[in-house]
Amino acid sequence: MKKFLLVTLLLVLSVVTFASSRVTITMTAGAVGKELEVLYAQLDVFMKQNPNIKVSVMPMPNSSTERHDLYVTYLASGEKEPTVLMLDVIWPAEFAPYLEDLSDDKDFFELNKFLPGTVKAATVGGKIVAVPWFTDAGMLYYRKDLLEKYGFKNPPKTWDELVTMAKTITAKEKNIQGFVWQGARYEGLVCDFMEYLVSFGGDVLDDNGNVIINSPAAVKALQFMVDMIYTHKISPQAVTTYMEEEARRAFQNGQAVFMRNWPYAWALLNDPKESKVAGKVGVAPLPAGPGGKSAATLGGWMLGINKNATPQEKEAAKKLVKFLTGYDQQLYKAVNAGQNPTMMDVYKDPALKKAAPFMVELYGMFINAVPRPRTAKYSEISDVIQKYVHAALTKQATPQKAIEDMAKELNKVLAK
Repeated sequence: MKKFLLVTLLLVLSVVTFASSRVTITMTAGAVGKELEVLYAQLDVFMKQNPNIKVSVMPMPNSSTERHDLYVTYLASGEKEPTVLMLDVIWPAEFAPYLEDLSDDKDFFELNKFLPGTVKAATVGGKIVAVPWFTDAGMLYYRKDLLEKYGFKNPPKTWDELVTMAKTITAKEKNIQGFVWQGARYEGLVCDFMEYLVSFGGDVLDDNGNVIINSPAAVKALQFMVDMIYTHKISPQAVTTYMEEEARRAFQNGQAVFMRNWPYAWALLNDPKESKVAGKVGVAPLPAGPGGKSAATLGGWMLGINKNATPQEKEAAKKLVKFLTGYDQQLYKAVNAGQNPTMMDVYKDPALKKAAPFMVELYGMFINAVPRPRTAKYSEISDVIQKYVHAALTKQATPQKAIEDMAKELNKVLAK
């Protein structure tokens, strides 16, 4: 009897000891496409490998603008949660004061094996404040079957060609739009606008941080966006309310010839159980502007660690970040969620080539994608761009007036 009681007591003590040594950390995550589903599968593996760490997921809005505002609230209040933050590639400079300095851990995370541009984006004032998780660049999705049906052998190389093809096909096909993209007033609109702006020969800031948006190239770029809706009528007026998922669903349901979106859409578009266009989709770089230049906005997300977390939580968070950004999990994420790896060697893996050939074929486009303005005041700059571009798209201002007012307000923001 005494032996039984002793064994029971030891078991109870071991359970209590394990419970007291188990660390619980929280992680924010998005739910675009299969992103959240894939993350849960990865976390199951991680927690089995690390039974003393429990990871709780905090789902975030798909709108990066709304997600940003939540982060401002969490971090400014000095809370230790969330422990691990999913950060847009343009946020490190703004949130750096609230993020753990990972500079001494760069060998632990093997950052020398990552795409240099992604590591640069995670570096603020010489300090590494995040680890690149996946990278992105805007791409053109198109209906291969419809282009072939109407005699177009290749996807459009210029914006004018896209207009011609879209008009030709929509004139003969019922209940289909020419081109869907992200026109709602949120961060995605800035990404889309940057692609037109740069391809037309313009930019927001010069290398010295001066506002150069007020240019003929910028007016022409914005005018073209407006004309696609109201003059050429290849994009529906509803596109001014579209984010990534609205555009993806329209294209996936066979309601559009062309779509601008991120790599994540590929796996969903080719799922025969969910998609009406599976096997009929092609991918190409976005068309070039009048000067022959094509531009894709650099996107992607990183993982940062809350500076206010306890030392024990920070160590657990580092293990989680290393796991999620390691070779095997980057490959798993790319194959199953359609999100581009940040580790260079993953692009050489045959499994990636088989699942998402465009990631390998368009590798040069991804590593040369156009960054948005890198500044600690980016969120304010983004808000200004969103406001005036959307005003033009909804006919509240002419493109000329919108660009002029945008330039004035950007100068005020940067003068603060």
